[in-house]
Amino acid sequence: MNKKMIVLLILCGLFVSLLHAAVPERYVRSVEKISENYNSQMRNFLSTLNPRQTQFSLQQQQQYCSIVNRYVQDLYEVTNQYRSELPLSYANMTKESLVQQVMMSKEMQILKKYNIQCNF
Repeated sequence: MNKKMIVLLILCGLFVSLLHAAVPERYVRSVEKISENYNSQMRNFLSTLNPRQTQFSLQQQQQYCSIVNRYVQDLYEVTNQYRSELPLSYANMTKESLVQQVMMSKEMQILKKYNIQCNF
């Protein structure tokens, strides 16, 4: 259970930590809402797992990937919505670069041992 909480804490900070004063407040609020929804879904998913399991079943992997894919898609959509108001570093963000950031995040590195392969 401790690993699950660590993952959730890291996920919560993933994009919120990327935000700074130059980013429009509406964008920040949208990202926070997306992150809260993602964290809630992930918390519910992780609570169904056996703490002793060492990899996900096919069904668990599909459910997990669906949650992560929705997170990436929602973040990308809100970035597109505010793209013209964002600093260049955000405005130039592609879906591929967003996926790369998510996949390189600490929580995804922790979950690597479960052999999860998501297609975005």
